[in-house]
Amino acid sequence: MDRETRKMTRDNGNVAPAVCNRLAQSLAGLSEECVLRVRRGSTWWEGSNRDMPEGVVTASAGPLTRAFRTASVTKTFTATVTLRLAEEGRVALDAGLSTYLPGEICERIHILEGISYGSRITIDQLLSHRSGIFDYATDPRFFAQVAAAPNRRWSPLDLLNEALNDRKPYFRPGEGLAYSDTGYVLLAMIIESVTGSSLASAYRKHLLDPLALEHTYLEGREPPVNWPVSHAYAGAVDTFGLDPSFDTFGGVGLVSTAADLDRFISNLLGGSVFAARDTLRLMMEGTDAPPGSGTRKTRSAAGLSEFSIAGKPFWGHLGHWNSFMLHSIVDDISICGTFNQAEEDPRHKSILEAAVIEASSWQG
Repeated sequence: MDRETRKMTRDNGNVAPAVCNRLAQSLAGLSEECVLRVRRGSTWWEGSNRDMPEGVVTASAGPLTRAFRTASVTKTFTATVTLRLAEEGRVALDAGLSTYLPGEICERIHILEGISYGSRITIDQLLSHRSGIFDYATDPRFFAQVAAAPNRRWSPLDLLNEALNDRKPYFRPGEGLAYSDTGYVLLAMIIESVTGSSLASAYRKHLLDPLALEHTYLEGREPPVNWPVSHAYAGAVDTFGLDPSFDTFGGVGLVSTAADLDRFISNLLGGSVFAARDTLRLMMEGTDAPPGSGTRKTRSAAGLSEFSIAGKPFWGHLGHWNSFMLHSIVDDISICGTFNQAEEDPRHKSILEAAVIEASSWQG
């Protein structure tokens, strides 16, 4: 094993050295900075294919690797806060958008065949991607604007307008399934409207502080945590210099660490986040995912999806930079981290499958 790989395995878990070496070596051939945390019960390993910067002190009680942009993994946090507000009686999942948002937004957000359906869209439909609202985040025209003006500061209304300008909804509300960042921008606006506070404050009050997620924050919308952040790439392009506001409101935006994501998804699926067990059941209800709707995805639910990895069921979310936050309830296995690359690479799937197979042999 070469010197670089040997250094990144140092004190990075409580598994045998041979296991550390195999997991570390699986990341060694990737060009971007990758982060991987694998845990089963109290047995774990966390590592990267890069050393930490000079002067950064790591400890087993805190993160051992750099933080990263979680991208759409943020949707699980947004959905969870929304459902917490529903438990408190402050949001009704079957209520229409007009209950919480201005009429102008509701009238314009979903017009199909000359009919406005915006006010009929329910909170539940936004959560489960069944609203039919156009997804601005997958439109090449939007990303062309971002690339042309990398320092532009985008407001939530700017993002909504990207879904409104000559963009046709996919179907009438409730009549299909189509992934939409736009729907989660609306959920974030509803959270702010209902709580009277910022989205960042709502995350912090309901999730980040109670779960002690000390290295997680909403980028560009609250002060950053003093911890190094790795860079995400779109092909050969380093996107770190882009103003993060182009997609940091509800659908994406949280910066986190693999350890924080592990703690969050384990607590969420372990039943300790919601007051009622039925809330988690409702969150996971979902529908079968249509072919091609996501890598290894088998079901799509409210801010969560089910995936099959190495033959085992995992729940969680993936992100645009090939970030991942996944947990198997049956086997108590978590795999969290990022490949920091928007382009698909068959090695990503192989690495996750190998990690799951490795963890399956641990005693927990």
